[in-house]
Amino acid sequence: MAKFNPGATEQITSIMRVISFIKFNSVCLLLACSMLSLLLADDKPSTVGDTAPDFRLQTADGKTYQLKKLRGSVVLLIVGNRKLRKDDNRWGRAVMANFKGRASLCSYILGDMRNIPKFISRDFIKKQLLKKPPPVPLLLDWEGKVHQLYGAECNKRKKPVLYLINQQGKIVFHQYARFDPKLYQKIRQIINDLLSHP
Repeated sequence: MAKFNPGATEQITSIMRVISFIKFNSVCLLLACSMLSLLLADDKPSTVGDTAPDFRLQTADGKTYQLKKLRGSVVLLIVGNRKLRKDDNRWGRAVMANFKGRASLCSYILGDMRNIPKFISRDFIKKQLLKKPPPVPLLLDWEGKVHQLYGAECNKRKKPVLYLINQQGKIVFHQYARFDPKLYQKIRQIINDLLSHP
């Protein structure tokens, strides 16, 4: 007959504790992964049908613009960066050529300022922008937070992204595009339709 080993009980108890600890941590890890996937799912880029995320940014002359305060107007956001400035400005000039003086349409360039070299001061950049202003107000997104909020990938795609927002704050048009006269005519028609049915 086998002898009872009192030390075996302690070993079994220790093993059971380790198994319980592993099970608990596995459940915690599973919950954490589930929550992370939900958060990432909510972090999708803004697109047609979404309410445009609110933001508040300043221009080089210190004027502050907040998207939510523009409700009731049609808003065109030209989202780009300094490497895309020529295209940003061409979109802005086209809009100004057709809609200058129309208070019911607001156009802005959202400039991602993260890729500006650190040794260039913000004051210097502002002074340069004031000397040669863009055709529509340039909103300075110094930390790139608004670009992240919208999920804009201008650096990756090497194109500006356009957002057309209706009077209720919904995105009705969204596309990455270098300046294209045919596409501009399409956007112009959408703007005219929105302005005629506020």
